[in-house]
Amino acid sequence: MKKLVSVTIPTLNSEKTLEKTLDNVKNQTYENIEIIIVDSYSKDKTLDIAKKFDAKIVMCKGKLLEARIAGAKKSRGEYVLFLDSDQILEKTAIERAVEKMKDHDYLWFYERSYNKEKFLPSLYDADRILVQKYLEEGVVLPRFFKRNLLLKAFNNIPKEHISICGAQDHIVTSYEVEKISKKMGKVENAVWHIEPDSLIKLFKKQYRWGKTTRDFYERKVYRELITKKDKFRKFRFNEPILSVKSFILRILRGVPYKLGFWFGK
Repeated sequence: MKKLVSVTIPTLNSEKTLEKTLDNVKNQTYENIEIIIVDSYSKDKTLDIAKKFDAKIVMCKGKLLEARIAGAKKSRGEYVLFLDSDQILEKTAIERAVEKMKDHDYLWFYERSYNKEKFLPSLYDADRILVQKYLEEGVVLPRFFKRNLLLKAFNNIPKEHISICGAQDHIVTSYEVEKISKKMGKVENAVWHIEPDSLIKLFKKQYRWGKTTRDFYERKVYRELITKKDKFRKFRFNEPILSVKSFILRILRGVPYKLGFWFGK
């Protein structure tokens, strides 16, 4: 029998994108999958959509890292996939990931923007192409793990920092996993991200990330990871159009992020 893969998805009022995300999970070519929704007490139809897809529902009041951990602990699979409620899997992604795990302990998924025909998502897409092509530090982060390895890494995170970690969930997880194993692989053409398509959506998201990062930073833990992530991208003179788009995005994201970091309540 094929090994079970647990797909864990944190949600908070995610009704606009969740159905498309879950539909693509259900239509994977790999058949032995369980879906775990870790919900932060949504007030919209998020849980109704989750039930429609026979997902296991876990309630969690904490931020993203606590939700990731809660989902992993409730999972039964040999492998755990971190997916977001605004991401779309390529239909063979999980099948190819399981095959790759014969030689690796965890994997990162090559990611593009789903709605890149729009202006802001096209900037996100350019940024993703660059950082994944040149593997810039702190950006290419794993999503698919051996469950036992993942839980061991989670045990090494100070408990008092788990509930306040929002925007830094992936980078902290990656840091702890890499301390145990360096065997990371890659799955090409794996996932698309539904990006913010208006300045208002982008501002709200980045302002919130800035605030949660400040709360985390003030605890004086993992500060070097936060500092690395805040750096500007390198300008690639052989990729001028992509580089300009990436720089524009970093400015548009950076302003509300810094406002949230310094003034968010």
